[in-house]
Amino acid sequence: MNMQEVFSSYPAIADKAAQTGKIKPNLLTKKAFANADEQWNRMFPEELDRLNSEIAGAELFMKKAYCTPTAICYNSVGCFFVIPVKDIIWVYARIVKESMNFIPTGKTHQVWVVDRSGERYLICDAHTGAFGKADPAGDVIRQIQGILDPVRPGIFYGYSKELEAFVGGNLPGAAAQVDNASQK
Repeated sequence: MNMQEVFSSYPAIADKAAQTGKIKPNLLTKKAFANADEQWNRMFPEELDRLNSEIAGAELFMKKAYCTPTAICYNSVGCFFVIPVKDIIWVYARIVKESMNFIPTGKTHQVWVVDRSGERYLICDAHTGAFGKADPAGDVIRQIQGILDPVRPGIFYGYSKELEAFVGGNLPGAAAQVDNASQK
């Protein structure tokens, strides 16, 4: 089932997709639309039914992403992507410091998700001032963890070099560890 079929069959998902911004295929987004369709095809019909009922009450994170106990949905490059919770291995934040002539000008706070295939997805981001103490990515990760822990408690949250080496160097082992910890 591709993205357009999902939108026609599941009105709550279509409504939330429309709230995140314009979704329109064009020549520049052809590959992104193919990737989004591939992600939607990984969802079973019963998961789509569950997602459709859950997403109606889901909170919008950074104007781009929704998280439910079934999936994380997000808008990127004019496409609406989905990552099934059953495939999520790691959720972490990345802060990119911006400067001009060595003078700090701002920060970009990004939330990344790694799935069992090893793909990394930027689900949302926000910009803050150079000297602000706000941590919007950390706040989103804590909210996502609060939603996903009851259904999949084994997911890794946060960033460390050791965690990156473990997940990046032994993806099947990391996926197995998350699966085992989530079965209990």
